[in-house]
This record gives sequence, structure tokens and C-alpha cells, in this order.
Amino acid sequence: MTEPQQLYDRDFYLWTLQTAEALRAGRVKDVDLEHVAEEIEDMGKRNARELESRVTQILEHLLKVRLAKGVILEYNQGAWQASILRQRNELDALLQESPSLRQRIGPDFIRKCYRHAAAVVAAEYKVDTPEECPFAAEQIL
Repeated sequence: MTEPQQLYDRDFYLWTLQTAEALRAGRVKDVDLEHVAEEIEDMGKRNARELESRVTQILEHLLKVRLAKGVILEYNQGAWQASILRQRNELDALLQESPSLRQRIGPDFIRKCYRHAAAVVAAEYKVDTPEECPFAAEQIL
């Protein structure tokens, strides 16, 4: 194992600093390319997970606003609507930064996110949630 590979395992932060410095200086031979490639792939995966998380959170709160009644709705509706707005804003920023992520937002993706959101709402509020997502993509985004 070469020094950059050992450093990756010993001190990730220092590895990132030294790797960035070597790349900027054009010293590619000093760069642990395998771990660089792995980290770049992981960055893309993190963005995809963030997309899923934000859409799921929006769906969860849309469902709560739709299904909650009485005092629970009155007490929480503002917070849920604020959360929906926050998540939509963050989602918009994510999609502006990585427009190709928008391709992932299809019927299967929404179905998956909805299943997760519906399970949480059903468990938290002991309510039946619709089998299929009742929200159009435009409402979610």
C-alpha cells in the first residue's frame, strides 16, 4: 500500500487536503486515484440519497396535512407547511446544482418515496394512508 492509500485509512481529512494540493499542482502520480474515484462516486450517491430524503419528507408532511384532523392538525399544520416549503427550497437548490438528478424523479421513484412516507405517517398517527400516492409530481416539487 502506498503512502496516499495508507493516509486515506489513517487520516481522511489530511488525505483530502494533500490530494487536493497534489491535483492542483498537477502531481497526478502522487494521487491515490482509486480512492479519488470512489469518493467522487460517493458524492453522487449522497446527492441521490438527499433527493430521495427530501421528496420523502415532503410527501410525509403533505400526507400529515391531508390526513390529520382537529387539534393535531391545528397545532402542527403551520410547522408541516413550513417544512414542505423548506424541503422544496432545498430540493430546488439541489436540482439546480445537479440538474441530471431530475431524471430520477419518475413514477417508480415517487412510489418508493411515498411508500416510506406513508409508513411513517401510518405508524405515527395510526391512520390508514392511501395505497397510491395522491399527489402529482408538481405538488411534490
